[in-house]
Amino acid sequence: MSRLWLLGHLAVRNLFRNRRRTACALAAIGVGAAGLLLFSGFNAGLMSQYRDNTVRAHLGHGQVHVRGYWGRAHPRPSEMWIAETQAVLATLRRLPGAKDVFPRLSFGAMIVFGETAVAGQGLGVDVAAEARFFDKLNVVAGDEGPGRPDGLVIGRGLAEGLGVHVGDQVELYARDALGAITSAEATVVGIFHTGQNEFDKRAFRLPLALAQRLIGTDRVETIQVALGRFDQWPAFARAAEAALPALQAMPFDAIDIVYYKHGVEWLEAQFGFIRAIVLLVVFLGTFNVMTMTVLERTAEFGTLRANGDGRADIALGQMLEAAALGLAGGAMGILVAWASATFLLREGIAMPPAPGITRSFRIFIELRPEHALQVLALCVGTAGAGCLLPIWRAVRMPIVQALRHT
Repeated sequence: MSRLWLLGHLAVRNLFRNRRRTACALAAIGVGAAGLLLFSGFNAGLMSQYRDNTVRAHLGHGQVHVRGYWGRAHPRPSEMWIAETQAVLATLRRLPGAKDVFPRLSFGAMIVFGETAVAGQGLGVDVAAEARFFDKLNVVAGDEGPGRPDGLVIGRGLAEGLGVHVGDQVELYARDALGAITSAEATVVGIFHTGQNEFDKRAFRLPLALAQRLIGTDRVETIQVALGRFDQWPAFARAAEAALPALQAMPFDAIDIVYYKHGVEWLEAQFGFIRAIVLLVVFLGTFNVMTMTVLERTAEFGTLRANGDGRADIALGQMLEAAALGLAGGAMGILVAWASATFLLREGIAMPPAPGITRSFRIFIELRPEHALQVLALCVGTAGAGCLLPIWRAVRMPIVQALRHT
């Protein structure tokens, strides 16, 4: 242990033998570490934005439906809906992690305003309950109409297609569970804009009781679930399926594969590619510094070996020096990233609409401790890897040749 401590002490002191070269190496590693951590924070912020939009505007943390219902067509879908809704809701509310549950019923309908008729996708909801949790719906006109039994909240694209505004009355036409055409009047109380064009141009929301009356059923299609934390879903799903074996619990990322899951996978792949490029730059910078250091000290290594020092001790000392360089550079980069996120980027980064989205948004940098530790470990590991080749060449050189090296 005393030998290792001595080698580490000498490795740190050796960093100051050529201050200019060490400063250049620290700058390269620090800039790389700062870039990695900031991009990691940007990626985390972007994923949080995606996740919050999905959870808080559409799906909650997941949903419960009849087992075998999701992902396939049914000749009579209403027969696969959840019966005895109130008893099921009461059971789900008692499960661990459950913060709230929201019964829903989706259906296709024709919306008529004047002489204009547009096909839309309706969603019957408990308006008052959902308003407490789904705060990312982004109502741009009016409100969600709590307390209005005939209130209709409509997507902006669908509202523009119909030419309706808040306060207008529309007719809804749909087919009930027996196939008969039914109708109901509704009043537009709000217009929302989620930024997903395909959703906004066909979706509308209305009270669950009105939707059930229009479809002619007392059942609900799904029950969305709000939890206290994201990591509580596995425990909740196991408890839900144990308490209600006829039902299946599915997390939000399995429901929304296209918008959320594929988006997250694409971002992670992009981050992995950029991280590899940054680490390559750090590796080359460290390799250059360590190569020059080893070349200048080859004669010194020969003297040490002539005096009895082993190749392993010399190699270990140089690797500790490279690790110290990576540790110091990584720490400097983390401080630069923290200062940038705290002061320069505290208002976030304005982003244009992403593919498939019509609304711009702002990304806030989310620096996490685990990301900082990963960046620090990557800097140390990359710096250590950068010194392996020059050290291996130096310690394999014959002592006489090393002593004559200039």
